[in-house]
Amino acid sequence: MDVDESETAESFELPGADLSGEELSVRVIPKQADEFTCSSCFLVHHRSRLASEKNGVMICSDCAA
Repeated sequence: MDVDESETAESFELPGADLSGEELSVRVIPKQADEFTCSSCFLVHHRSRLASEKNGVMICSDCAA
């Protein structure tokens, strides 16, 4: 039987974990001069992770593998 993981996760509740009153905040830092966005996974990486660059298309070493 196939079980949808998202449905399983939605039905799971932690006891006493009412987070409805919590406010989450994340500090976003703009892309730095020594970073690039991979055209395959769209993650921001340091320049040292650049595997290839052709016609402005940058690919990280993880996606190039």
